[in-house]
Amino acid sequence: MRPGKNRRWLIGGALVALAALALAAAAWWQSGPSAEERQVVYSVPPGTVARMATGEHLDVLPATIALTLGKQDILVIRNDDSQPIQVGPFKIEPGQRFVQQYYNRGTFDLICTIHENERLRIIIE
Repeated sequence: MRPGKNRRWLIGGALVALAALALAAAAWWQSGPSAEERQVVYSVPPGTVARMATGEHLDVLPATIALTLGKQDILVIRNDDSQPIQVGPFKIEPGQRFVQQYYNRGTFDLICTIHENERLRIIIE
């Protein structure tokens, strides 16, 4: 083979190897948990607000929810009740979902109308 042709083969081989490396890196990057696997889902059952109004103690949501960045960092609260609820500044109407993905570590204290003391703490680790 001529020297120019060897050089083209070498460059072509390097480009193929680089493309294969890029595909492998993309597959590795995407191999983390899916959005569904990263969700922590809580449901507010029908009748919760009415039962709480009568003074009944219910454990619908834990007082503290701990999430982990990159693993379980999406909080979903589904309102299956016929009454709206409040979580932080968000009013969640019947049939709606509150979905919040967290990107930074921290502790968040929120008002939550389905807790007796109206407090919900979310810890992101």
